[in-house]
Amino acid sequence: MKAARIHAYGNSDQIRIEDVPRPAVGPGDVLVRVRAAGVNPVDWKIREGYLKSVLALSFPYALGQDFAGEIVECGPDVAGFKTGDAVFGFASGTYGEFVSARVGTIAQKPRTIDFNSAAAVPTPGLTAYEVINDVARLGKDQTVLIHGGAGAVGSLAVQFARMKEARVVATASQEDGPEVMQLGAHAVIDYKNERFENRVKDVDVVVDLVGGETLARSYAVVKPGGIIVSLVLPPDEKKLQERQIRGRYFRMERDGLRLGKLADLIDRGMLKVRIKHLLPLLAAKEAQDLTQSGQAHGKVVLHLA
Repeated sequence: MKAARIHAYGNSDQIRIEDVPRPAVGPGDVLVRVRAAGVNPVDWKIREGYLKSVLALSFPYALGQDFAGEIVECGPDVAGFKTGDAVFGFASGTYGEFVSARVGTIAQKPRTIDFNSAAAVPTPGLTAYEVINDVARLGKDQTVLIHGGAGAVGSLAVQFARMKEARVVATASQEDGPEVMQLGAHAVIDYKNERFENRVKDVDVVVDLVGGETLARSYAVVKPGGIIVSLVLPPDEKKLQERQIRGRYFRMERDGLRLGKLADLIDRGMLKVRIKHLLPLLAAKEAQDLTQSGQAHGKVVLHLA
């Protein structure tokens, strides 16, 4: 089988498409023929060694964590899934033709979308779901400011926020603004030509998917008692105390049951998946370059079969 691997930390030139053995299937595992793999920012951060302290790699290392495909083999002690099932979820080394996945981290693929769209869901979908529902605990008639509303996580966060009947304001480029509005935002701020702090104040929640100066400017727009949730950097404790607000640096928890809930929302037409770039496995380098440069303007997916 073909898979994208790296043999050392470094830039995208480290990525090689190689012939490797099919993964072994143990108890509680399924072997999946991968039809599509989602490309996430965490993938290039792993490749460059930014997560060494929490994830020490053994080389060669197979890239990717999100996928959609068909089960071709079930290991011992597998319940709820069978050979031939179309599934999506998490595994290690999903930039490859086959992958071994734990049954607790997968779910039946949404019936109403194809494999490419399903592969775009796991990490962004659960991240957005958990941020809005579990961390921010966004409520009806509250106001949320979502930085990066056109991205893979941001576009889903906009939709989850609307489901909570909140007022949704998002930052995005002018070209992406109309689509973000269609996804449910009440207002879109063109971050290239406007300063969001001139448009909003006293918001209940800020979801920060950008970091840097954007995060630094966000403290001033949150009302006392509100919260900033950042997926990029831990919020500044001193600034939080000065403004009498809360902060949280968030990382998503993999959960197959919740993936099943997202599949149901998709099949009921309540959640739309946005793919911007669909590339072949041979273009894994270009796919990671797109996410790393910030020029993707939406989800990047590798199509394998």
